[in-house]
Amino acid sequence: MGLEFRPLQGEFGAEVIGAPRDLRVGDETLHQIEAAWFRRGILVFRDLDMTPADQIAFSRRLGPLHIMVPSEFNHPEHPEVWVVGNAERDGKPLGLRGAGMGFHTDGEDKRVPNAGSFLYARMVPPEGGDTLFADMVAAYAALPDDVKRKIAGRRGRFSRAEMHRINYPDMRPYTPEELAARPDVYHPLVRRHERSGRVSLYIGRWACDIEGLPQDEGSALVRYLQEFAQLERFVYRHRWRDGDAVLWDNRCTQHCATPFDETRYTRLMHRTTLEGSEPIMA
Repeated sequence: MGLEFRPLQGEFGAEVIGAPRDLRVGDETLHQIEAAWFRRGILVFRDLDMTPADQIAFSRRLGPLHIMVPSEFNHPEHPEVWVVGNAERDGKPLGLRGAGMGFHTDGEDKRVPNAGSFLYARMVPPEGGDTLFADMVAAYAALPDDVKRKIAGRRGRFSRAEMHRINYPDMRPYTPEELAARPDVYHPLVRRHERSGRVSLYIGRWACDIEGLPQDEGSALVRYLQEFAQLERFVYRHRWRDGDAVLWDNRCTQHCATPFDETRYTRLMHRTTLEGSEPIMA
């Protein structure tokens, strides 16, 4: 039986029906998954039963894998797997708490952002802890024409140095050496997907201002674009169940974690992350 791709929200997102629980698939099935991923932006898999090795094997077939740095929350036996959540073992955190709050794309503050991410739910709370996904293709298409003209050919400034303490208030500060390794970067605000050709808005929580505009004007336009992309009509809310996995395309989507009651519930997630290429100006 072939795969079925059940739409989640109009043209944005699809649930994959009929995939094996360990995602050990043949080449033809993988091609179907990849084509749907490029077309839909996010894919949801239900009721999976994957080991870290299974997750790595599937992810690697989509492209080279990125190993997160700093590495303190990488899986001890599988560094390609980044662990997030509030689970502990012997009083020691297994993963990064509070990861992913605020709409963003993974790696947007790097010269070469990540192409995609694959997040697998090992243990999720019965309430809260949803993830929001924004369709940046639809967001760009819906922008007013005068705003499209304003951002055409322009690049945003994305800064780890300015935004780290704002975006990760509970995480230890970066050392001067770590910050030196993450200088400010500039990316096109209107990005063309190198595989699908689709055009999307590219903006997120690491953006500060816009190249070629006065700082106040650029910062105000960044805030406008961020808020516009988060309008309800562009956003799909994923309510996690144990065994869920979501594959998202960082080139044309944003995502945002939501809180849950950490005094009552435990959340444990495994993420693999795909290396990318320098964004293309649309």
